[in-house]
Amino acid sequence: MRVTINPTTCVASGNCSRTAPHVFANLYDDDGFVSVLDENPPEAEWPAVREAETLCPSATIRIEEDAAGDSPAAAPG
Repeated sequence: MRVTINPTTCVASGNCSRTAPHVFANLYDDDGFVSVLDENPPEAEWPAVREAETLCPSATIRIEEDAAGDSPAAAPG
């Protein structure tokens, strides 16, 4: 999994950093806009990252997954 953001669409809601605090931060120095702390989070963080993507009101978060990195839950059944 690779996580990226589009900083021009961020509305600083903070949903991402509350949901996946090891991957995202809404820093005071950046007026609360999102920063990515870990572009390639460990598999244990993937559910939280996916939830943060879903909760983002401005679709700022992008997740790229490759076939080798997909978790069993993300694989077609």
